[in-house]
Amino acid sequence: MADIYIHQGNPDDATRFSSQYWVQTPVANDRYLVTISGIVIIDYKGITSDEWRRDRLHLGIKFPTDFFPKNKILKLEQWAPFITINAIYNKDESVNAGWAVDNFGLDDVTIGGYISIWADIAVRDSDGYLFRLGYNVTVSGYFADMPPGPA
Repeated sequence: MADIYIHQGNPDDATRFSSQYWVQTPVANDRYLVTISGIVIIDYKGITSDEWRRDRLHLGIKFPTDFFPKNKILKLEQWAPFITINAIYNKDESVNAGWAVDNFGLDDVTIGGYISIWADIAVRDSDGYLFRLGYNVTVSGYFADMPPGPA
């Protein structure tokens, strides 16, 4: 299993992200609730009709920071990521084909300008493609001082 990285801050990857939305709202005790959602094009191809190709996909997604106080980060207390299949394709005859998102989670628990989520993805069939994934991430937390940078 290999790690695949797609980061919205990378100019080569930025156009892979579409239909992006976010909502933020203050809640009790100086906490904030933020939800982001969207679609990412991954163009992930299977390798054989007999085996699953399995890899871990890491997504770096732009996180809304317009409402952040100066020199603060959002320190997370709770999070609920969700990643699901949005588009698949099989070029020719389908022989034992399959597509999967087996597991998902959050990489980072301190939010600055990006949030990092991951998914264990899989495709079975040499001409089977997993084209697009949908994501939805809800987080809640409080503002904390930004950690000091390098000296």
